[in-house]
Amino acid sequence: MRTPDLTRFMATKENPTVRKAYCPILLQSLRVNTITNFDIYMKRSQRNRNERYVLYRKRNIPFSERNRTTLYEHGAEILYIDVSEKKEYQVYLEKNLDAIIADESVPTEEKSKIAYTCATGLVEDLLQNPRSGEHVKRSKDVITNLVNYLLNESQAFFGLMATTSFDYYTYTHSVNVAVFGIALAHRLGCYSREEINTIGTGLIVHDIGKSLIDQRILNKRGPLNKGEWEVVREHPENGVRLLRTSPHVNEDSLLIVAGHHEKIDGSGYPRGLRGDAVHPYARLAAVVDIFDALTTKRPYKLAEHSFPALQIMRDEMAKELDEELFREFVILLGSSTGA
Repeated sequence: MRTPDLTRFMATKENPTVRKAYCPILLQSLRVNTITNFDIYMKRSQRNRNERYVLYRKRNIPFSERNRTTLYEHGAEILYIDVSEKKEYQVYLEKNLDAIIADESVPTEEKSKIAYTCATGLVEDLLQNPRSGEHVKRSKDVITNLVNYLLNESQAFFGLMATTSFDYYTYTHSVNVAVFGIALAHRLGCYSREEINTIGTGLIVHDIGKSLIDQRILNKRGPLNKGEWEVVREHPENGVRLLRTSPHVNEDSLLIVAGHHEKIDGSGYPRGLRGDAVHPYARLAAVVDIFDALTTKRPYKLAEHSFPALQIMRDEMAKELDEELFREFVILLGSSTGA
C-alpha cells in the first residue's frame, strides 16, 4: 500500500570506491517547457552486473514534449536524481504542483504520489528549521494545492490514502493528519474552502513543537519517564510560540497547534480543556491525529490496521473524542475502503 524507498547506490566511474546514491522521481512530475534545476538519470540493467545509472539530461535545460514522448516510448516512467539534489527537486515540485494536479492526463495514483512527496519534503524542511518564515509560507502554499486536489478530484482521497506512510516520522505523520483532516472537514459540509485551508495549515504544522524535543525522547522504545513526558507535553505550546510571529499562519490555525491533544472529557493537555472549551478545529485534529498515531509503526509498537484502530478509538476513547466527528470519520474511511 505504501510507496517503498527506492534509493539505489553505485560506484562512480571516476572512483569505483565512492558509492553514489540515487532516488526515483516520476516522469509525470516533469512539466513540459520547464527547466529542471537538477540532473536527470536513467537506470540501465546489466547482465551479471550491478545496475548502472546514466545521465539522461543535465540541469538547466528545457524539458520538451519530445523528451517526454521518447521516455514514454521506452517505458521510462521512473527516472532518478542524485540524492544530493533532492532539495532542488523539492523546489521544482512545489513550483509545479498546481499544474500537475490540474493536468487531467496525469492519473490520480501518480498525482497522489507526487503531492505526498512534495508535502512530506516540505514538512521535513520545516521541522529542520521551524523558525524559517519561508518554510512556513511554503507549507501554506502546499496545503492550498492539497485542498484543491482533495476537493476537486473525487478519487484524490483514495489515492492519497494508498500513498501515506505506515512508518512514523513526524513529517509523514503531519502530512497524513493533514490529508485525513482536510478530507473530514470537506465531508462535514459545514466549512468553506477558506476554512478548510485554515484547518489544513494548522494540521500540517500541528507538531512543529516536536522539533525542539530531543530525538532520543521521540524515538525511545520504552515508556517515557516523568521528566520526558513533561517535555513531550510542552510541544503544543512550543509550536504556538514558534508560529505566532509568522504572518502565514493565522490564529484559527494555531487553535489546532495548541489544542490537538485536548480531550472533551478534560483528560487532554496542555490545558486540560473540557467540553465546548475545546475548539471544533482541535476536536477534528484530535480524531485524525489519534487515528494516524495508531495506524503507523513506532519504535515501541507495531501499526494497527484501520478497523482495529477505529475499534480502539470507539471502545477506549469514546469519552475523549467528539462523537459526531468520530462517526463521520468512520464513514469517510469506510467509503475509501469500500466497506
